[in-house]
Amino acid sequence: MNCVVFLGYEVFERMAFYGISANLVIYLTKKLHEGTVASSNSVTNWTGTAWILPILGAYIADAHLGRFWTFIIASGIYVAVKFKLGIIHFGVSFSK
Repeated sequence: MNCVVFLGYEVFERMAFYGISANLVIYLTKKLHEGTVASSNSVTNWTGTAWILPILGAYIADAHLGRFWTFIIASGIYVAVKFKLGIIHFGVSFSK
């Protein structure tokens, strides 16, 4: 069961990453009115950060927290940010 959960998490995480990266330049140029060069630079920085952060996570897991606590904490942060971005994107408001 643990393998299925982990595999499902990774599949959906990869789908979200590639879905966002495919549309990010268009979003930055059309909605935020950034130039093509600036938006491409932002996407490159975002992609590079996404690929280099696992090294930091590996260090934290090996030296301090352990792999399971690192995975749980990182997943919690990831879900919270995705939830917050979803609320901002869809304009959901919890106040009356």
